[in-house]
Amino acid sequence: MIRVGICGAVHRPAVYDMISGSDLAMLVRRANGLTPDANILHVDMERLLMNDTIYHIPGRGKGIKTATDEIGAAMADAMKNNFKELTDKTIEKATDKEIRQINVLYVGFPAVFMIINYYPDFKRVSITHIPHTTRFLNNDYRLLDIFFTLGINPTVKLLENRLNQKIDYYLIQDRFSFIDLVDMLDGIDVNLDQPYAESYNLKAGVNHIDGFHTWEYIRFLDLKRIKRNQAHTDGKVDLFRKDNFQADPSEWGRAYEERQHRQKVVMTSLRKAYNQLNPAEQVDVLNKIAKTFETNIGADILLKLYKDVLSSPDFSYGTVPGYYDNEAGKLFFYPDIPSFNLLRKEQIRTYMEKKSEKLQTIY
Repeated sequence: MIRVGICGAVHRPAVYDMISGSDLAMLVRRANGLTPDANILHVDMERLLMNDTIYHIPGRGKGIKTATDEIGAAMADAMKNNFKELTDKTIEKATDKEIRQINVLYVGFPAVFMIINYYPDFKRVSITHIPHTTRFLNNDYRLLDIFFTLGINPTVKLLENRLNQKIDYYLIQDRFSFIDLVDMLDGIDVNLDQPYAESYNLKAGVNHIDGFHTWEYIRFLDLKRIKRNQAHTDGKVDLFRKDNFQADPSEWGRAYEERQHRQKVVMTSLRKAYNQLNPAEQVDVLNKIAKTFETNIGADILLKLYKDVLSSPDFSYGTVPGYYDNEAGKLFFYPDIPSFNLLRKEQIRTYMEKKSEKLQTIY
């Protein structure tokens, strides 16, 4: 255990006992989240906590009351038009066949947001990554800011409305529970790219890595290869850090796309490692997994969901369409919601197609 303090724009500034290896995001949640006037533009929520250290969350330069009114008004505006439950029973009358679907929001601390669409009747799982910098409101609060400021339930409601998709449950997994998951499987095989391998003194190529290195692989950003303009102080170039250089949005977009690719690689490797276990070992892993999440899913549904996520052969992974842009030094991802809805409905239609020997053209 370590002793760390947090002050500034959080609801409960104090000194806390934390498990060694905890990150700043876990400390922020322990302090009951951010206040609406928090400014986390240059706060690295992924940094690991150090013993006997106090962490300060800066404010935006406006009062909490003003900031509360601002985000409250933005949320109210976002909720004006209720979403349509398109996939609860039918897909816009495309078929009369009832489609059972379970939609889950997965939050991997601190910056991984994914929608898991699970179709029990088809034994299919579809995962859609949502960049944490996504802008859903008419202000500068990103998805990451909303989650740490308002909590999980408002975040779920916002995503339901903006993505036009019902979300039944949520899963929140921190650093420790993810590392434990990988270690339960005795590690996974991953083809490590050169930039990551260099940073962790490993050899590029296929490696069998443990939970710690898997977590680091997922969160790794190849910042050294981003084309950037570094900050200068007194005519000298500052040491390289995340918060002291500016880069074009396309460069940030490329870095985050590489991170999303790593997430897909790890998911595929997890499934392979799980399927190599015997049935008794698989049951044991699933029972242990169910205890590592913060979730509102019942144990029976969670076990079935994770079993199909890890073992189902019909599995897809993608990202919400959109583009990155930089405004006033803050990186945003602007989602293309109409395209997202079209792609989702097209995918579901493919699940319902019956195999035929006849050649068909689908428009």
